[in-house]
Amino acid sequence: MADAVGVERADRDRPGSRGETVRLPTFIMIGAAKAGTTALYWYLAEHPEVFMSRLKETNYFAYGIGGDGRLLYGDPELHSFPVRTIDEYEALFAGAAEARAVGEISPIYLESPHAATRIHETLPQADILGVIRHPVDRAYSDYQMYLRSRGRRLEPGRDLTVSSAWAQPNSHWMRIGRYHEALSRYFAVYPRERVHVFLFDDLRRDPIGFVRELYRCVGVDTGFVPDLDTPHNVGGVPASMLVERLLMSKRIKAAIEPWVPKPVADLARHVRTRNLRRAPALPAGVRSELIEHFREDILKTSDLIGRSLAHWLEPRPA
Repeated sequence: MADAVGVERADRDRPGSRGETVRLPTFIMIGAAKAGTTALYWYLAEHPEVFMSRLKETNYFAYGIGGDGRLLYGDPELHSFPVRTIDEYEALFAGAAEARAVGEISPIYLESPHAATRIHETLPQADILGVIRHPVDRAYSDYQMYLRSRGRRLEPGRDLTVSSAWAQPNSHWMRIGRYHEALSRYFAVYPRERVHVFLFDDLRRDPIGFVRELYRCVGVDTGFVPDLDTPHNVGGVPASMLVERLLMSKRIKAAIEPWVPKPVADLARHVRTRNLRRAPALPAGVRSELIEHFREDILKTSDLIGRSLAHWLEPRPA
């Protein structure tokens, strides 16, 4: 039976409703949003020894309804919860029995205050993978995605100042970049050796090395090389908003993606990338001021994950 907030307990391998053995994830990637998780989903899915959920961002462990009927976490305008029961969740991993590693990626799990506990209750032996990005760059990129999804243009006079809505310390975009508390929830319930935190900086600098380390963490052949040339969920400012809407419509993607051959899907990704233009850089003064909002959290996060993040405090772009 579901608990009070809609998440049911399961084991990694358990009898399904039809008597078959159900395989649940051996690893969960928890985000952060706009830190390369879409590309990493495909790099993992392409590996012959990995089975990824057929739906990126199941958001299952973040879903919950309180006594007042409202979501325990999440904004209906920003988040969707396509998977709400254990049966729906299990169905995403049908056919995973022979895989060496099974996983899913839902960036909301880093943000949600209750996801860590629920993942651990269901998958106590799972490996947890996180990718974090410079918090100011992440927030700005996330805000650009928000504008694109609503068919709105970035306006420098409105969006490139410290008074911009997205740049307010308690905005949704800025809160996500305070990684220390979010990651601490996972270190509190999982052994340190099962929580692997990567830097987006490393993915940009050395994608092959990054992917090999990712494969090592999930326990599969590190010699496999995925398609690193096809762009995935690239950010920027659309030249044509119509093209962007057509290629990124969730309704259209949900209807046709399961039936589209990979070469066709890859072509669409290239078309979308060519439609994007680099967003204007944040003014140096604005970026420096916003970094100060994160200074203490950056230092605490560095201690928590055991990696220097001193370069995040530098005034120049990451």
